[in-house]
Amino acid sequence: MITYAWRAGFDPREERELRDMLAEAAAEDAEAGFPQVSLDQPFRDDASHLVVRLLPDDRTGHRVPDTSPLAAYLRIEPEPDGSPATARYVVRPAFRSRGISTLLLETIGLDLRAEGGWAGTGATALRIWARGDHPAAQRMARRFRPFGVRPARRQWQLLAPLRAAGQPGPDGVPVRSLAGPAAETAAVLWRRSGRREEPPAKAEVLVAGRAGDITGATWLDPRSSERTEYGTAGRIVAVLAGDTATPDDVRSTLLMAAMGRLRDHGLRVAAITVDAEDHVLARTCRLAGFMHDRTDTEYTVSEVPR
Repeated sequence: MITYAWRAGFDPREERELRDMLAEAAAEDAEAGFPQVSLDQPFRDDASHLVVRLLPDDRTGHRVPDTSPLAAYLRIEPEPDGSPATARYVVRPAFRSRGISTLLLETIGLDLRAEGGWAGTGATALRIWARGDHPAAQRMARRFRPFGVRPARRQWQLLAPLRAAGQPGPDGVPVRSLAGPAAETAAVLWRRSGRREEPPAKAEVLVAGRAGDITGATWLDPRSSERTEYGTAGRIVAVLAGDTATPDDVRSTLLMAAMGRLRDHGLRVAAITVDAEDHVLARTCRLAGFMHDRTDTEYTVSEVPR
């Protein structure tokens, strides 16, 4: 059995306990490449925090300490533009596969029409990523489909060993480090891409094209330190082209340049996320030596018509 409570903030003791649990989960999930949920991530003041505790259970094989340890953490982050709120969720590794998530949703319910939004968080729609699209996430989606849970987007996580990087891309597309007036053009490309998050604070940016005619940009993070079976990976965050006659050539050139730059940092592997609907970029990555590592699925929860 579980108990749960919503929080606007935490007292020092509970915050330490929560940070310990999140660090434990991050260490467990690091090798799989799953992004971490942290209290240090930026989120708005109107975010809602749910802490879930496991109650004592004296049944054989189900012993839980009497201290009611933290079992899971959920954060709901409303979007200022009224789009579905972002949900971030972590279950303590030791308590996974016990049905905690299903029990939690069955207890709270998914009434998005309630006054004050779902469970009083103000959210009238939700979105949440299942990293690796674990079978448990698929079972949850099937179980709560009648309540408005639907798969919305899929992304492929791809990896490429960098020993083959540096192959020439299409001719005639010069690439250089970001500088001067190109910064605003690159920022425009990022905003137009529809990404909800900002680029990593320490991302390196390469731009394609000559001065005054920027045709594309790529953001890379050599410090992402993602562990893979091939070694530590740096991440290519985005490869974007502007309104050019040959945008695919631009993206191919930028991709190869980003791989070369990561190799120059001493990294052995490049990682990139590709939307499953972006068939052209997926093909470009495949030709550059990228291989499928996992598939992530974003689920949305919305009102079910009466």
